[in-house]
Amino acid sequence: MARLDPESRKPRYQQLADDLRAAIVRGDFPADGFPTEHELCARYSVSRFTVREALRALQSEGLIARKRGSGTIIQPATARGGALHQPLSNVGELLQYARDTRIDFTRMPDAAVPKKIAEQLPQPPEGRWTHFRGCRVSQSAGAPIALTDAFIHPELKQAADQVDITGATIFRQLEQLAGLRIATVTQDIQAVPATAEIAHELKIARRSPCLRILRCYIDSTGRLFEISASHHPGDRFAYAMHIDVDG
Repeated sequence: MARLDPESRKPRYQQLADDLRAAIVRGDFPADGFPTEHELCARYSVSRFTVREALRALQSEGLIARKRGSGTIIQPATARGGALHQPLSNVGELLQYARDTRIDFTRMPDAAVPKKIAEQLPQPPEGRWTHFRGCRVSQSAGAPIALTDAFIHPELKQAADQVDITGATIFRQLEQLAGLRIATVTQDIQAVPATAEIAHELKIARRSPCLRILRCYIDSTGRLFEISASHHPGDRFAYAMHIDVDG
């Protein structure tokens, strides 16, 4: 039987939502095999009210759908109005939307980090960085949902040369290839108009609204080792955030 922490200041439904959210992100449940309310009550030794409040929270985040007569199902990443709906609270959830999408990276020539990106970084990105560019598409709809430019620190060039462009996320590969550990991920989210180049890749009109996600990966030594800038068409992407309120 799974246990919730009786000493936690969090309400029991929030603890349950946290545990189920983590399991969904890890891929523990098949899309059509989410536990019933009765099973969750028995597994966690909680009331049906607690279970329903936890499921309500996950539903509001776009992680599950609840339909009368068919129970609870895990939502594909592209479920809400055709938009990718990504939860945002920890590094594990950065991988959530990869479940129902794919990205094809191309190795680009090494380059200095573009000025528009560099001026917003916490550290000056000196030198020429390994550059990958990829277009992420929906498995179900096939529409482009992000154009991503990833830059790898010059000190990690040997590891970057071994990155499998068809494999796992670049930052996960770098952890293995370079023996580093991610300590912090920062994100800057900004609405920007699509340039001609971005519009062409995303199949949208030039100057269409985009969400630009500028993500910085910092290792345990404080080194900014990867920078990614992703442009998402405004009508194909949304973020969900859950915030725990203390007190």
